[in-house]
Amino acid sequence: MRAILCHNPKSGDANHSQSELVALLKSAGIESVYCNIKSDDFPKRLREPADLIVAAGGDGAVADVVKSMPDRDVPLAILPLGTANNIARSFKLTDATSELVKSWDLGRWKPLNIGIVSGSWGERPFVEAVGLGVLPELIQSKKGNGEPTAKVGAGRDALREHVAEADAIDVALSIDGTPIETDDVLAIEVLNIAYTGPRLPLLEDREKPRGMLGVAVIRRKERVAMMSWLNAPHSGRAPFSRFMGRRIELAWRYAPVRIDDNVMELPPLPQTAVATIDGRSLKVLVPL
Repeated sequence: MRAILCHNPKSGDANHSQSELVALLKSAGIESVYCNIKSDDFPKRLREPADLIVAAGGDGAVADVVKSMPDRDVPLAILPLGTANNIARSFKLTDATSELVKSWDLGRWKPLNIGIVSGSWGERPFVEAVGLGVLPELIQSKKGNGEPTAKVGAGRDALREHVAEADAIDVALSIDGTPIETDDVLAIEVLNIAYTGPRLPLLEDREKPRGMLGVAVIRRKERVAMMSWLNAPHSGRAPFSRFMGRRIELAWRYAPVRIDDNVMELPPLPQTAVATIDGRSLKVLVPL
Protein backbone atom coordinates (compact mmCIF):
# COMPACT_ATOMS: atom_id res chain seq x y z
CA MET A 1 0.00 0.00 0.00
CA ARG A 2 1.25 3.47 -0.88
CA ALA A 3 0.32 6.50 1.21
CA ILE A 4 0.94 10.22 1.09
CA LEU A 5 1.82 11.21 4.67
CA CYS A 6 0.89 14.86 5.28
CA HIS A 7 2.37 15.98 8.60
CA ASN A 8 2.51 19.12 10.72
CA PRO A 9 5.55 18.51 12.96
CA LYS A 10 4.54 21.42 15.20
CA SER A 11 1.03 20.16 16.00
CA GLY A 12 0.25 20.12 19.71
CA ASP A 13 2.92 18.80 22.04
CA ALA A 14 3.08 15.23 20.71
CA ASN A 15 6.57 13.92 19.99
CA HIS A 16 5.93 12.37 16.59
CA SER A 17 8.79 13.08 14.20
CA GLN A 18 8.91 12.41 10.47
CA SER A 19 11.10 9.35 10.95
CA GLU A 20 8.87 7.93 13.70
CA LEU A 21 5.72 8.28 11.61
CA VAL A 22 7.30 6.86 8.45
CA ALA A 23 8.59 3.90 10.49
CA LEU A 24 5.19 3.41 12.11
CA LEU A 25 3.48 3.21 8.73
CA LYS A 26 6.17 0.90 7.36
CA SER A 27 5.63 -1.49 10.28
CA ALA A 28 2.03 -1.82 9.08
CA GLY A 29 3.12 -2.56 5.51
CA ILE A 30 2.52 0.98 4.23
CA GLU A 31 5.15 2.71 2.11
CA SER A 32 4.75 6.45 2.53
CA VAL A 33 5.80 9.60 0.73
CA TYR A 34 6.34 12.28 3.35
CA CYS A 35 5.08 15.84 3.02
CA ASN A 36 5.38 18.63 5.57
CA ILE A 37 2.14 20.60 5.18
CA LYS A 38 4.07 23.84 5.76
CA SER A 39 6.38 23.14 2.80
CA ASP A 40 6.08 24.14 -0.84
CA ASP A 41 5.37 20.47 -1.69
CA PHE A 42 1.94 20.73 -0.08
CA PRO A 43 -0.66 20.37 -1.49
CA LYS A 44 0.98 19.34 -4.79
CA ARG A 45 1.88 15.96 -3.28
CA LEU A 46 -1.81 15.14 -2.96
CA ARG A 47 -2.03 14.88 -6.75
CA GLU A 48 0.35 11.92 -6.82
CA PRO A 49 -1.08 8.36 -7.11
CA ALA A 50 -1.79 6.82 -3.70
CA ASP A 51 -3.97 4.24 -2.04
CA LEU A 52 -4.33 6.36 1.10
CA ILE A 53 -3.87 9.92 2.33
CA VAL A 54 -2.68 10.24 5.95
CA ALA A 55 -3.21 13.51 7.81
CA ALA A 56 -1.01 13.68 10.92
CA GLY A 57 -1.50 16.77 13.05
CA GLY A 58 -4.07 18.88 14.83
CA ASP A 59 -7.41 20.09 13.54
CA GLY A 60 -5.87 22.85 11.44
CA ALA A 61 -3.56 20.43 9.66
CA VAL A 62 -6.28 17.82 9.13
CA ALA A 63 -8.65 20.49 7.78
CA ASP A 64 -5.95 21.73 5.38
CA VAL A 65 -5.53 18.21 4.01
CA VAL A 66 -9.28 17.63 3.76
CA LYS A 67 -9.86 20.89 1.88
CA SER A 68 -6.90 20.26 -0.46
CA MET A 69 -7.61 16.66 -1.53
CA PRO A 70 -8.25 16.62 -5.30
CA ASP A 71 -9.54 13.03 -5.37
CA ARG A 72 -12.11 12.33 -2.67
CA ASP A 73 -12.34 8.68 -3.66
CA VAL A 74 -8.93 8.09 -2.05
CA PRO A 75 -9.53 7.25 1.65
CA LEU A 76 -8.23 9.56 4.37
CA ALA A 77 -6.65 8.31 7.60
CA ILE A 78 -6.28 10.72 10.52
CA LEU A 79 -3.51 10.58 13.12
CA PRO A 80 -4.60 13.16 15.74
CA LEU A 81 -1.52 14.89 17.15
CA GLY A 82 -3.02 18.20 18.23
CA THR A 83 -4.78 19.64 21.25
CA ALA A 84 -8.53 19.36 20.74
CA ASN A 85 -8.49 16.91 17.80
CA ASN A 86 -12.13 17.71 17.11
CA ILE A 87 -12.24 16.16 13.65
CA ALA A 88 -10.71 12.88 14.81
CA ARG A 89 -12.87 12.81 17.93
CA SER A 90 -16.01 13.27 15.82
CA PHE A 91 -15.07 9.97 14.14
CA LYS A 92 -14.19 8.30 17.49
CA LEU A 93 -10.48 8.26 16.63
CA THR A 94 -9.13 8.50 20.16
CA ASP A 95 -6.67 5.59 20.40
CA ALA A 96 -2.89 5.90 20.33
CA THR A 97 -1.37 6.44 16.89
CA SER A 98 0.10 2.93 16.82
CA GLU A 99 -3.33 1.41 17.49
CA LEU A 100 -5.02 3.59 14.90
CA VAL A 101 -2.54 2.52 12.21
CA LYS A 102 -3.18 -1.14 13.04
CA SER A 103 -6.93 -0.58 12.68
CA TRP A 104 -6.83 0.87 9.18
CA ASP A 105 -8.92 -0.97 6.60
CA LEU A 106 -9.55 0.73 3.25
CA GLY A 107 -13.03 -0.76 3.15
CA ARG A 108 -14.09 0.56 6.57
CA TRP A 109 -14.86 4.26 6.45
CA LYS A 110 -17.44 6.93 7.17
CA PRO A 111 -18.23 9.98 5.02
CA LEU A 112 -17.00 13.45 5.88
CA ASN A 113 -18.74 16.33 4.17
CA ILE A 114 -17.16 19.72 3.57
CA GLY A 115 -19.11 22.86 4.28
CA ILE A 116 -19.11 25.90 2.02
CA VAL A 117 -19.79 29.38 3.38
CA SER A 118 -20.31 32.39 1.13
CA GLY A 119 -20.23 36.03 2.18
CA SER A 120 -18.56 39.35 1.42
CA TRP A 121 -15.23 37.47 1.49
CA GLY A 122 -16.28 35.19 -1.37
CA GLU A 123 -16.66 31.44 -0.91
CA ARG A 124 -14.65 29.36 1.57
CA PRO A 125 -14.74 25.72 2.65
CA PHE A 126 -14.98 24.67 6.29
CA VAL A 127 -14.62 21.35 8.09
CA GLU A 128 -15.56 22.13 11.71
CA ALA A 129 -17.84 25.14 11.95
CA VAL A 130 -18.76 28.70 11.13
CA GLY A 131 -19.48 30.68 14.28
CA LEU A 132 -20.65 34.04 15.57
CA GLY A 133 -20.19 35.37 19.10
CA VAL A 134 -18.34 33.77 22.00
CA LEU A 135 -16.24 31.11 20.20
CA PRO A 136 -14.72 33.60 17.74
CA GLU A 137 -13.99 35.84 20.73
CA LEU A 138 -12.24 32.90 22.42
CA ILE A 139 -10.09 32.27 19.34
CA GLN A 140 -9.14 35.95 19.26
CA SER A 141 -8.05 35.79 22.90
CA LYS A 142 -5.60 32.92 22.14
CA LYS A 143 -5.66 31.56 25.68
CA GLY A 144 -4.41 28.13 26.72
CA ASN A 145 -0.86 26.94 27.43
CA GLY A 146 0.86 23.75 28.51
CA GLU A 147 0.00 20.14 27.74
CA PRO A 148 -2.99 19.32 25.48
CA THR A 149 -5.30 18.44 28.38
CA ALA A 150 -4.34 21.64 30.18
CA LYS A 151 -4.93 23.64 27.00
CA VAL A 152 -8.41 22.17 26.61
CA GLY A 153 -9.22 22.97 30.23
CA ALA A 154 -7.84 26.49 29.88
CA GLY A 155 -9.87 26.95 26.71
CA ARG A 156 -13.07 25.92 28.45
CA ASP A 157 -12.29 28.20 31.39
CA ALA A 158 -11.70 31.09 29.00
CA LEU A 159 -14.90 30.31 27.12
CA ARG A 160 -16.82 30.28 30.40
CA GLU A 161 -15.51 33.79 31.05
CA HIS A 162 -16.64 34.93 27.61
CA VAL A 163 -20.09 33.41 28.13
CA ALA A 164 -20.39 35.13 31.52
CA GLU A 165 -19.57 38.55 30.07
CA ALA A 166 -21.07 38.27 26.58
CA ASP A 167 -23.70 40.65 25.28
CA ALA A 168 -26.41 39.54 22.88
CA ILE A 169 -25.44 39.81 19.23
CA ASP A 170 -27.51 41.48 16.52
CA VAL A 171 -28.19 38.52 14.22
CA ALA A 172 -30.90 36.97 12.06
CA LEU A 173 -30.96 33.24 11.30
CA SER A 174 -32.88 31.26 8.70
CA ILE A 175 -32.70 27.48 8.21
CA ASP A 176 -33.97 26.12 4.90
CA GLY A 177 -36.03 29.26 4.49
CA THR A 178 -37.58 29.20 7.97
CA PRO A 179 -36.67 32.12 10.26
CA ILE A 180 -35.44 31.18 13.76
CA GLU A 181 -36.02 33.44 16.77
CA THR A 182 -32.72 35.14 17.65
CA ASP A 183 -33.57 37.63 20.39
CA ASP A 184 -30.90 37.63 23.11
CA VAL A 185 -28.53 35.23 21.34
CA LEU A 186 -24.96 34.99 22.66
CA ALA A 187 -23.61 32.66 19.99
CA ILE A 188 -24.52 30.73 16.86
CA GLU A 189 -22.42 27.83 15.62
CA VAL A 190 -23.07 26.26 12.21
CA LEU A 191 -21.61 22.77 12.65
CA ASN A 192 -20.30 20.28 10.12
CA ILE A 193 -19.01 17.83 12.76
CA ALA A 194 -19.95 16.99 16.33
CA TYR A 195 -16.96 18.58 18.12
CA THR A 196 -15.56 22.08 17.92
CA GLY A 197 -13.78 24.67 20.05
CA PRO A 198 -11.98 23.36 23.16
CA ARG A 199 -13.18 19.78 22.54
CA LEU A 200 -16.88 20.57 22.95
CA PRO A 201 -19.56 18.10 21.77
CA LEU A 202 -22.01 20.67 20.45
CA LEU A 203 -23.86 17.91 18.56
CA GLU A 204 -24.81 14.47 19.84
CA ASP A 205 -23.41 11.34 18.19
CA ARG A 206 -25.34 10.48 15.03
CA GLU A 207 -27.54 13.54 15.59
CA LYS A 208 -26.78 15.18 12.23
CA PRO A 209 -28.21 13.53 9.10
CA ARG A 210 -25.84 13.14 6.17
CA GLY A 211 -25.80 16.15 3.88
CA MET A 212 -27.04 18.52 6.56
CA LEU A 213 -25.44 21.07 8.86
CA GLY A 214 -26.16 21.37 12.56
CA VAL A 215 -26.87 24.74 14.17
CA ALA A 216 -26.29 25.43 17.86
CA VAL A 217 -27.96 28.56 19.24
CA ILE A 218 -26.93 29.74 22.70
CA ARG A 219 -29.30 32.30 24.25
CA ARG A 220 -28.89 34.69 27.15
CA LYS A 221 -31.40 32.71 29.26
CA GLU A 222 -29.09 29.67 28.91
CA ARG A 223 -26.00 31.55 30.11
CA VAL A 224 -25.81 30.02 33.61
CA ALA A 225 -26.61 26.49 32.41
CA MET A 226 -24.00 26.83 29.65
CA MET A 227 -21.34 27.93 32.13
CA SER A 228 -22.14 24.92 34.32
CA TRP A 229 -22.10 22.53 31.34
CA LEU A 230 -18.61 23.74 30.37
CA ASN A 231 -17.30 22.25 33.63
CA ALA A 232 -18.11 18.73 32.36
CA PRO A 233 -19.43 18.85 28.77
CA HIS A 234 -19.60 15.06 28.49
CA SER A 235 -21.77 14.64 31.57
CA GLY A 236 -25.07 15.58 29.96
CA ARG A 237 -26.85 17.07 27.00
CA ALA A 238 -25.76 20.60 26.19
CA PRO A 239 -28.28 23.21 27.44
CA PHE A 240 -29.02 25.05 24.22
CA SER A 241 -31.16 24.74 21.09
CA ARG A 242 -30.04 22.66 18.13
CA PHE A 243 -31.38 22.63 14.61
CA MET A 244 -30.58 20.82 11.35
CA GLY A 245 -30.73 22.11 7.81
CA ARG A 246 -29.23 22.14 4.33
CA ARG A 247 -29.06 25.90 3.83
CA ILE A 248 -28.18 28.18 6.74
CA GLU A 249 -28.53 31.93 6.24
CA LEU A 250 -27.09 34.49 8.64
CA ALA A 251 -27.26 38.28 8.77
CA TRP A 252 -25.50 40.20 11.54
CA ARG A 253 -23.79 43.37 12.67
CA TYR A 254 -20.82 44.06 14.92
CA ALA A 255 -19.98 40.46 15.86
CA PRO A 256 -16.80 38.46 15.16
CA VAL A 257 -17.22 35.50 12.82
CA ARG A 258 -14.96 32.50 12.44
CA ILE A 259 -14.50 29.92 9.71
CA ASP A 260 -12.96 26.91 11.47
CA ASP A 261 -10.10 28.42 13.51
CA ASN A 262 -9.78 31.62 11.49
CA VAL A 263 -11.54 34.76 12.72
CA MET A 264 -12.45 36.97 9.78
CA GLU A 265 -11.30 40.58 9.67
CA LEU A 266 -14.43 42.26 8.32
CA PRO A 267 -15.40 45.94 8.10
CA PRO A 268 -17.97 47.17 10.68
CA LEU A 269 -20.83 46.89 8.21
CA PRO A 270 -23.91 44.63 8.08
CA GLN A 271 -22.79 41.18 6.93
CA THR A 272 -24.54 38.15 5.46
CA ALA A 273 -23.46 34.54 4.95
CA VAL A 274 -24.92 31.36 3.50
CA ALA A 275 -23.61 27.93 4.58
CA THR A 276 -24.30 24.69 2.71
CA ILE A 277 -22.69 21.28 2.09
CA ASP A 278 -20.76 20.98 -1.16
CA GLY A 279 -22.10 17.47 -1.87
CA ARG A 280 -18.83 15.57 -2.43
CA SER A 281 -17.88 13.66 0.72
CA LEU A 282 -14.56 12.10 1.69
CA LYS A 283 -13.94 8.61 3.08
CA VAL A 284 -12.45 8.74 6.60
CA LEU A 285 -11.10 5.44 7.89
CA VAL A 286 -12.68 4.43 11.20
CA PRO A 287 -12.00 1.65 13.74
CA LEU A 288 -14.30 -1.29 14.32
